Amino acid sequence: MDILIGTRNQYKATEMVLFLGNFPNINIHYLDETGLEVKVEEDQSTLKANAEKKAIAISKKTDWYVLASDGGVDIPRLGSKWDILRNQRTVGENKTDLEKANKLLNLMKGLKGEERKASYTLALALALSGTIIWSTEEISDTGYIAETLPDQEISPYRWMGHLWYYPQHKKVFNKLTEKEKNEVRKEGAGIKNSLRKKIKEIIKTN
Repeated sequence: MDILIGTRNQYKATEMVLFLGNFPNINIHYLDETGLEVKVEEDQSTLKANAEKKAIAISKKTDWYVLASDGGVDIPRLGSKWDILRNQRTVGENKTDLEKANKLLNLMKGLKGEERKASYTLALALALSGTIIWSTEEISDTGYIAETLPDQEISPYRWMGHLWYYPQHKKVFNKLTEKEKNEVRKEGAGIKNSLRKKIKEIIKTN
């Protein structure tokens, strides 16, 4: 079974592969290896619909299964200043990671404690030849937006992880150990288990 990871964002691709897990009969492929040029506008009314739209569009250009995603951070206290579907547009799609992080910090000035609580919703969609095989959307992580950056050394694509604070560890996500990351990832176990169940079904029937 061949699965193409439908994103050029290296961090997102790594996380999607973690959700897939290790199956002996699966070959993982990446967009950069294929030369495929697919631009999909994320203009749907839900994260799930955006993920499905991307999976469908990409899967029409390959014989492989395609796994696509969309995700968004919800910060209730920001109200109309923040949109779970348009995080990147709010902080500036063409800005640097450091500029994006500082933009969010500025938006949250004056907010304290529970006012800084946030949740991350992840949507995944698996498609083949333009048809959705499986999709889901649910909250996969909860945390708080830090009041300051731990430092200004942000790995590419990981600006939100440099602000995503866990009181139980007294660290932002980017500073967690691998053991701590595995612990906080348990909140997304429902998505992982559902995806792996579908993969097992596909492998069994092929």
